[in-house]
Amino acid sequence: MAGSTMLTAVYGYEITSEDDSLFQTVDLAVQGFSQALIVRNYLVNTIPWLEYIPEWFPGATWKAKANEWRRQRDLMLHVPFEWTKSRMATGAMAPSMLSSLLTKYMHEDSNLDIDELEDCIRWSCGAIFAGIFVLHLLNSLVLTFRAGDCVAGVTPIVSSIRVFIMAMAMHPDVQAKAQAEIDNTIGARLPRIMDWNSLNYVRCIMKEVLRWCLTLPLVVPHACTQDDTYKGYYIPKGAIV
Repeated sequence: MAGSTMLTAVYGYEITSEDDSLFQTVDLAVQGFSQALIVRNYLVNTIPWLEYIPEWFPGATWKAKANEWRRQRDLMLHVPFEWTKSRMATGAMAPSMLSSLLTKYMHEDSNLDIDELEDCIRWSCGAIFAGIFVLHLLNSLVLTFRAGDCVAGVTPIVSSIRVFIMAMAMHPDVQAKAQAEIDNTIGARLPRIMDWNSLNYVRCIMKEVLRWCLTLPLVVPHACTQDDTYKGYYIPKGAIV
């Protein structure tokens, strides 16, 4: 559900089956990205000069993997982007983030080159989708977060939805206030971005859900460049923190 929702929101594409080809294209790219982020997966992350050894050298199979991940990343960026552009050309495009950006910026006077502007939009959409749909990253790290009786799931967006539902079930008075604010501000129409600043109570609920049950590690691993002591704890040089 989460992947389908994001594809629809960003590209206007609706998944028709579990083995949907466009979804599989994006999913493969995210798998590679997730593996590349795990510091201890490959020795080159701790011995940087290994970057310069040739691909045929024993132990350098990670280079072939990296090239394949780059190819999958490029497919993730280009395939859904070109699909949306082709649908827009035929006039059969559903509203989406990409179609809105292309409609707004590609027809305005700009100091940016058209190809450069299009590339910025392509990367923005790809980054938003891949950044949210990180199922395989969390699976690889085997991260299951527990807060009280709440077990967060395996993707940030699904986990946040589950936490929200649980919080509303535990606090029906809060749900009633949020619903009243939505009814008073939006009514029967669909919400718009400009409504965001008027939904103060709903916005606070969203922030509290993200604070209460953290569903995603938000820091990139770092390595110490020298021996250190922090609050009485000895951290040796090279330790991953």
